[in-house]
Amino acid sequence: MVSNKEVLKQELIGLSVKIIEAQNQSLKGLNGKIIDETKHTFVVLVNNNNKTIIKKGCVFQFKIKEKTFNVDGVLLEKRPEERIKIK
Repeated sequence: MVSNKEVLKQELIGLSVKIIEAQNQSLKGLNGKIIDETKHTFVVLVNNNNKTIIKKGCVFQFKIKEKTFNVDGVLLEKRPEERIKIK
């Protein structure tokens, strides 16, 4: 079973994501699939278009193994390879 803390250690590329809160209100409700990740951004495929989303200022919703997790983007602001190694 995956816990909230373990979500931070997951490989997020390939997961479906929904933005449930955002400083930029035009991003709120955006749904797509994460196709790339950097320290500060996700590239999300939305309706056959790539959108670069800044992690800070957003709350992301992920679905892993039929369970839903809400994660503040600030907690994800690390390089993917560093984030996965967090103990």
